[in-house]
Amino acid sequence: MTIRIAMWSGPRNISTAMMRSFENRPDCTVVDEPFYAAYLAETGLDHPMRDEVLASQPQGWEAVVALLDGLPGPVVYEKHMTHHMRPGFGLDWTMGRANAFLIRDP
Repeated sequence: MTIRIAMWSGPRNISTAMMRSFENRPDCTVVDEPFYAAYLAETGLDHPMRDEVLASQPQGWEAVVALLDGLPGPVVYEKHMTHHMRPGFGLDWTMGRANAFLIRDP
């Protein structure tokens, strides 16, 4: 059985520190912002290193979900940014995960 953790965050949070702590577990696979390229492709925004991100990650949300579902366990930690989820990106895939939210006090 694989435990899949979807950690949802906004900018300027402790999300990277949380990801690094899970990354140090020998039984854990970690993925950092897997929907970033799909977000850039969908919005057309010109972010730093846009071309490199688009070349290195799947650009369709369905392909991202397939990638996530194929990651090996026993623990998979997914660091997600909430604003990367665009209207039209499906969310049914989140049902088989432990979803947690990092909420920052402004």
